[in-house]
Amino acid sequence: MKISSIALAVAIALGLSANLTRAEQPQAAAAAATELVPKDIGEGDMNRYIVKSNGVVGLLNASLRGVESWNRYLSWVNVQRGPTGKERIIYGLYSVGSSANDAIAKARASADAEPSIPALDTATKELAATFEKLLPILNEAEAYYDRKDYLTDGMKGGKALHEKLVPAAHAFIAARERTEALQNQFKSSLDLQQLAQVEKKEGKSRNWHLRYTMIQLKRAVDLMPRDPRKPGDLKAFDAALASFGDATRDFDNVVRESGKSSSVDSYPRDILGNLRELRAEYAKRRPDPMTVSMSSQGIITRYNMMVTMSNVFR
Repeated sequence: MKISSIALAVAIALGLSANLTRAEQPQAAAAAATELVPKDIGEGDMNRYIVKSNGVVGLLNASLRGVESWNRYLSWVNVQRGPTGKERIIYGLYSVGSSANDAIAKARASADAEPSIPALDTATKELAATFEKLLPILNEAEAYYDRKDYLTDGMKGGKALHEKLVPAAHAFIAARERTEALQNQFKSSLDLQQLAQVEKKEGKSRNWHLRYTMIQLKRAVDLMPRDPRKPGDLKAFDAALASFGDATRDFDNVVRESGKSSSVDSYPRDILGNLRELRAEYAKRRPDPMTVSMSSQGIITRYNMMVTMSNVFR
């Protein structure tokens, strides 16, 4: 499932207790995250941390295409045996566009830039290296299967590509998971500190409520079930969805009382409705995989659009 490269990667899953009040949740999230950044970043220094975060996010978003391509390959190939040419359906792989190279370069630059965050910087460079190595293999394989060369060479080329693809993909997936986990912790801390800075300057203003709602939305999307066969922790998702619902009602009230409107105002409640419909699908005895897939992709698209339009997390 691809998340737009213009928006933030969706991946934080802190799993806060449903018993916490909304006022307590930001503090609990901060305590749950590994301390990758100082507890009190000065307002003047915040932008440097955000720039570093954006470099990592850009790489995570760009590399999602690599994950998609590998998953497509796994959908029809026995990874231990490799392709034989006798598979019922040969789907091939997805290629990755040249824009990924820009994301790799920017991520490396952000990893080298101050402030230094050793664990995250090292993981980012490793992801950049493994993704860079995987890219040409994916693109070569995509072209091979598009041309259906396996029909004339007896899958000889596919088997040779498999020998290169498997170790490169495994290294890439492992590096991406490490980077994603660290970035989630890093970004969670930044978001909560920004929220505190806004509250200090403005109180619980409209801007504060928008940021808070976005934090709750992100948690809900991160915990959103996407596969009927592996729905994950639905109790944690329900708790996140309830918190997001409360935040959305508060945000709607603040917007209504302000008498002002913006293009982003309707996004939280629209996405909330979509998430609740998806949850209702999972409540059925047999959730429809196609409905789940389409709903999940639609929610992520709407979430990405909201992030971009609100400019909250930049």
